[in-house]
Amino acid sequence: MNTKFKHLTIGTLSTLLAVPLVAQAELFTFDPTGGGAGTANLALIDQAPGSALAQGGVTAINNFLAGSGSTNFTLHYQANLSSIQFADTSIGFANGSGGNFFTFVAGFGETVVGADPFPGTASFKFDPTNPVNFFNMYATSTVGNNLTGTGFISGAPILSAHIVTVPTSNFQVTDPAPTNLDNSPNGDQWGGQQSVTGGGVSDITLVVDSVNAGYFPSLTPASTITISFFNNSQVDPFRQVDPSQCFNVTGSTCDGGGGIISLGTLGALNGGTVGPNFEFQADGTQSFAVPEPASLALIGLGLSLMGIFGKSRRRAG
Repeated sequence: MNTKFKHLTIGTLSTLLAVPLVAQAELFTFDPTGGGAGTANLALIDQAPGSALAQGGVTAINNFLAGSGSTNFTLHYQANLSSIQFADTSIGFANGSGGNFFTFVAGFGETVVGADPFPGTASFKFDPTNPVNFFNMYATSTVGNNLTGTGFISGAPILSAHIVTVPTSNFQVTDPAPTNLDNSPNGDQWGGQQSVTGGGVSDITLVVDSVNAGYFPSLTPASTITISFFNNSQVDPFRQVDPSQCFNVTGSTCDGGGGIISLGTLGALNGGTVGPNFEFQADGTQSFAVPEPASLALIGLGLSLMGIFGKSRRRAG
């Protein structure tokens, strides 16, 4: 499960009614200067490895196994851009080129729908009742600092979206033996915080709410529904970047002394049974698609029934 999943499926979105929503893959134009020109026929937004925090995730899993208490939690995510690519994955823009940098900050709710006793596998679904639901891309003057969480939010987002479905989301503990959470190339910055070893994957579908036309001149969410597919791999321990000790949220940034502090909230063993939170390295890729006209009605129907389907199930350990 530690192998990164960078495969992105474009062209079909399944609504919660299990009815296929046909979507046409949308190539887009991106101008890193915000000038409204840029490079055309781009297909993928490849994020660099970043951090994700399941706030209340350990508590939710414990409650699921106990059969009582809330099984809901909030997932926070932040990462830098790696590159924006053509369909063949060749690079059209690399983060930092020309002094232009871009970051991502997101948050949304999930619910535990399956869990084995530790160590094992847990699976999750989207929680539409959680008030936290956003996915923002920012233009910044430098890379975001993965350790401190600073530098990820700058001004207004150049792309803003919200999550509508999470068809797949899981994490498997493959080795409960303690190891440093921070195994990144610059050494342990977390004072010996221990973690399990494991991995998982999430497939997330977003609807784009707004874009800055200076950066994305070809995306027009105001006049059509633009779907964004986001595929994310998640692993522990961190081997490529420092784990974030602070996570940005709307209205509260790590730069301003706010945010959500993860340091000291993971228990003696990150991914164990104490928590209450769980942190993991996340690596995502994103693309866009426009639903075919005959399928537009299915979006509203699927979203209106979002909370009805998918009964929680418990697997015996």
